[in-house]
Amino acid sequence: MKHRNLLLTLINDEDENALMRWVGAQPLLDQPEILRELKELLLELSEDEEEALTLAATFDAAVDDYEDKILDEKLAEAQLQIALQAQEKAAQEIDEATKGVRAYVIDCIVTNAPNAAAMRELAEKIMVLEKEQGTFDPANWKPLV
Repeated sequence: MKHRNLLLTLINDEDENALMRWVGAQPLLDQPEILRELKELLLELSEDEEEALTLAATFDAAVDDYEDKILDEKLAEAQLQIALQAQEKAAQEIDEATKGVRAYVIDCIVTNAPNAAAMRELAEKIMVLEKEQGTFDPANWKPLV
C-alpha cells in the first residue's frame, strides 16, 4: 500500500478530521485509490471480521460511486475544453471569412468592377451592421473612407 504509514498515522491522530482533510486535499483522481487503501487497512485492523466485511461492501459501493462522479466531472471538463476550442476555431473562421468578404467588396469598388455600385451599397450596409455590433473599425474600410 502506497499510503499505509500515513493512513495509520492519520487514523490514530487525535484530530478526528485529520484523515478526511488530508484525503480531500489530494488530487481528485487519487482519492478513490486512497479510500480503497483505507478500507483494506481498516479490514486488517478490524476485530469483527463479519461486520468489517459488511461495511467494506457498502464502502466499496460508495467509493465506486464517488469515482464515477469524479470521472464524469473530468469528462465534462474535457468536453467543455473541446467545445471552447471548437467555438474559438469557428470564430476565427468567421473572422477570416469576414475579412475576405470585406477585401472582395473593397476591391470591387476600388477597381470599379461591373458590380461596384452593388458592392458600395453592400459596404454601407456592412459598416452599419458593424457599428450596431460595436465591431466597426474605420481602418478596415480605409480605401473607401
